[in-house]
Amino acid sequence: MYRFEKLPHGLSVVTSEMPGKDSIAAGIWVKVGGRYETAKYAGISHFVEHMLFKGTKNRDTRAIKEDIEGIGGVLNAFTAEELTCYFAKVLKNHLHLALDVLSDMVRNPLFLETEIEKERTVIVEEIKMYQDVPAHYVHDLIGSLMWPKEPLGFLLTGDEASVSRIRRNHLVNFVNQYYRPINVLVAVCGDVEHKEVMNTVERYFPAEAKVDESEFKPVVVKQIKPRVKIVDKQTEQTHFVIGMHGFSRVHPHKYRAALLNIIMGANMSSRLFEEVREKRGLAYEISSRNSFLQDTGSFTISAGVETKKAPLALRVILRELDKIRKKPVSDDELRRAKDYFLGQFYMGLEDTLDQMSWLGERALYLKDTPDPFQIRREIEKVSPEDITKTARDIFKNEHLNLALIGNLQDKVKQQIEDKFALD
Repeated sequence: MYRFEKLPHGLSVVTSEMPGKDSIAAGIWVKVGGRYETAKYAGISHFVEHMLFKGTKNRDTRAIKEDIEGIGGVLNAFTAEELTCYFAKVLKNHLHLALDVLSDMVRNPLFLETEIEKERTVIVEEIKMYQDVPAHYVHDLIGSLMWPKEPLGFLLTGDEASVSRIRRNHLVNFVNQYYRPINVLVAVCGDVEHKEVMNTVERYFPAEAKVDESEFKPVVVKQIKPRVKIVDKQTEQTHFVIGMHGFSRVHPHKYRAALLNIIMGANMSSRLFEEVREKRGLAYEISSRNSFLQDTGSFTISAGVETKKAPLALRVILRELDKIRKKPVSDDELRRAKDYFLGQFYMGLEDTLDQMSWLGERALYLKDTPDPFQIRREIEKVSPEDITKTARDIFKNEHLNLALIGNLQDKVKQQIEDKFALD
């Protein structure tokens, strides 16, 4: 049973009552992330996320962790393009403690100067770590190609220059601006009662003056030809991501895109896995992924291959994209994709943390509770012709982007650039 309720000062609460579960998952979702930032202070959302673990008016950094981990729970957080989430998973009798700790972090951070300077160093090391991992860093590069000079193209961590500019007053002002009840949603999933959750939330989030909800500037896709970025690096493999503009989370055909992703590269039965790995042995890992944002989205394909085989791997992938645009998938292939989606979907609903993650992100922006039966109906009504049309809408030559990291010879670079110079 899903319940969604909004308090007078704007804070939202969503619950999923899951009788019989021993655990509960609680999350505080804040409507702010990388796309709310400026280039000068890129990474500030992520910096704030780190600092909220570094002490509050009621707990030092050790107490924050020990209060949850000391009862066998898990405490963590993440920053994304449009949101930041702080969450805990604990046994159900510790619901109040979980919400106490999470709300304390969000409402009462200290931002001690000594902790800020230590964490700045930690974040710079995190940035360097990601840059040293080509399979990760190449995903950062694709964003700058798809959304150049847009906040969506910034690194979520920021870069060393932007992180070095962030001072205590910037962090405090950022929290005061965005961490207001109107931008916050509390999600709780497990063997709980909605009324109990509401009473607990009202205790930890007292009434305050209502303000306007924060907004970001929508993107406008202006890409008219393929873009390529190749980074020279001494690596054993060449890592690349092909990125195309996709659908938003409110797009009427987003479930078509979800099924297209499964057919193309979401599992070991997919076309790309079969063609690139099984038939040709070009890669150990190859996969595709949808990212649904509020007003836009992306469809990406990533792989790591032997450097001299990179041009061939790219040709095979582009051929598969072209193939699904031209020829409808079979009824059997579409049926397998639907069953995979539904199987993963329903199994995800069995876990309190997985359900909290799915429910919280949806409720934060869509401000409602999902209907699993309606989602199933949307999946079931997709036809092979719908998949073809969706492939044509997303896999457009002029919207192709390629980010690549590897130790390529000039001749190989030219082959790749020529392949993506599509008319």
